[in-house]
Amino acid sequence: MKRMKICLLLLIGSLTASCNALDLGPEDIYSINNYWNSAEQCERFMIGLHYRVRERAENMLLMGEMRGGMLNTASVTSTGEGAYNVEAVNNNLSEANPGLTNWGNFYMDIYQINHAIDKISTACEFLDDKTRHTYLGQLYGLRAFYYFHMLRTWGGVPLCDKPDVLMTSEIAKLNKERATEQETWQFVRDDVERSCRMYEDLGFGNFKSKNCYWNKAASYCLKAEVCLWGAKVKPLKGSAVLSPSPEDDLTDAKNALEAVEPLYAYNAKFADAFSPTGKDSNRETIFALRYKLGEKSNHYINFTYNVATFTKYLDKDGNKIGNVFNIGSGAMRYEYSQACYDAFDEDDSRRDATFMQFYLKDNDEKVYPAGRALCKFLGEVDNGKKQFTNDVPVYRYMDVALMLAEVNTCLNVPAEVKKWIEAVRTRAYGAAKRPAFTYTTPEAAEEAILAERTREFVAEGKRWYDVRRMLGGRYALELVRGNELKLVWPIDAGVLSKDSKVKQNEGYVTE
Repeated sequence: MKRMKICLLLLIGSLTASCNALDLGPEDIYSINNYWNSAEQCERFMIGLHYRVRERAENMLLMGEMRGGMLNTASVTSTGEGAYNVEAVNNNLSEANPGLTNWGNFYMDIYQINHAIDKISTACEFLDDKTRHTYLGQLYGLRAFYYFHMLRTWGGVPLCDKPDVLMTSEIAKLNKERATEQETWQFVRDDVERSCRMYEDLGFGNFKSKNCYWNKAASYCLKAEVCLWGAKVKPLKGSAVLSPSPEDDLTDAKNALEAVEPLYAYNAKFADAFSPTGKDSNRETIFALRYKLGEKSNHYINFTYNVATFTKYLDKDGNKIGNVFNIGSGAMRYEYSQACYDAFDEDDSRRDATFMQFYLKDNDEKVYPAGRALCKFLGEVDNGKKQFTNDVPVYRYMDVALMLAEVNTCLNVPAEVKKWIEAVRTRAYGAAKRPAFTYTTPEAAEEAILAERTREFVAEGKRWYDVRRMLGGRYALELVRGNELKLVWPIDAGVLSKDSKVKQNEGYVTE
């Protein structure tokens, strides 16, 4: 493939759109030749990159959530609407039905990041050291973030760290062989370490005081997550974990989390973690993808219902509920299962802040559960109707708390495990009703942590990754019916046909 300089035309389009998205977008359009000539242009490029991360949010949710065994597996939801991504939800992926195509379009953004790393590292002399290091901390952090999603989805992937291709539809043709899982993990580990080093002499303040921008605390959270993955997960058909020094990585994860934890806190109410107002002052949010009224709404409308047909359903007392969410339109394309709902205790405030269960009557006039809609991200009212403007959290305080519980389980520090599990339960139940936690064995502790993560992070894109990482991945293995090779996703036929150097994952090779 001819090697060419990156064309910035696509990015310029995204930068223009990012003006409204993040309140800081550009007013002018710059040509390729003069783009990197001022601090303002660099800032706008960085803002545009964050806009692009948001554009991948739905793909990231698909990658991290849908295979995790929490959703109904029927092709039609309880309200009679066709379900989306049934193959992923059922763990029935194939080359013909791969779930995602063209590597989720992640390489489109990775090459933009590579371009920015090159320019900000080697040019842009007008940037002071603090700004340069902040940008490079963001860039290495974001690149590690993208590749970490790809590692956990496809296993080993082509590793591209230079701005050396033309940004067109032919991005699928990377002309690179796939790295191994271990090489890909190490690449991610090295990138997140670079990001943390760039931030080393900088404070933990957010770029432009907005938590919708990648920041030092986000890099530390990602470092902890990457270290946990490396210390606990084996490559397919492997006998040892990805990390060559798991104890060291567990210690690094703990140190990173303990650096972040004092800087944030949980809200008194679970629902306030997702409030569509006061987003940048939300003390629980570390890094989130920003959505804004009148500019862009998130994708959780697909977890609600069709207003026109949602007329026969009742509350638990048998009363008609109508358009209880007060939405203008909606659809139930994804639906969490009754078993997922039942995993919550009645006293757990997270249940009713996450789901709205609706009912019908049987022939004896007794109400029974008919389905459930997601009410975790209901947004704000505009022109009399709800608009889906909640930010989508990537890292928040309770993720730090539960990763601390997990890493301390691995390091055999029972008192710390108890401390962090009970902190999460205190917010969920209230101190008076909080179920006590008693440490017995590491396995039982990890079961408890996974149960809390299951209830805490519904629809936040973490469930599949959790069941792959925790308890030796046994729940993930159950979901793929015992076929270890199906733990990764298939490469779509389009990529395989365009790029002869890319080979299909073994579990999806057909004769």
